[in-house]
Amino acid sequence: MIRRALVLLIALCAAVAAHAADGLSGTYQPVDAGNAAFPADAQLVVRAEGRGWLAMFRGEGLALLPLTAMEQRGLFPGIGVEARLQCAYSRAFLLCRVAPGTEFADKGFTSKTGYFTALSDDRIFEMRRVD
Repeated sequence: MIRRALVLLIALCAAVAAHAADGLSGTYQPVDAGNAAFPADAQLVVRAEGRGWLAMFRGEGLALLPLTAMEQRGLFPGIGVEARLQCAYSRAFLLCRVAPGTEFADKGFTSKTGYFTALSDDRIFEMRRVD
């Protein structure tokens, strides 16, 4: 009986930790909608799935996989651990969460909301979480 309760407690703690680590699931809209990359009604829906996430944009789904800390440092040098950078990538874009106000000096970008997407052509777009 005690063993079963202990196993249940460990499983519950693991589930809570996994949920807390998932800072990317949500619904997003670009801050500057209506530009060349995003139509005015653009909405990105991201849900945890498997070892990553599923991103849905205008009816199409893309798998997002987490970037390692080393990969993130390579893409965004100079961003310290205090920024709590978390990124996932697909074949089309990156989705990242970071502490609001974090400056990416080499990219000429400061994240005001704490969420952004980056496209393969080095364009970065501020996103806002709407859920």
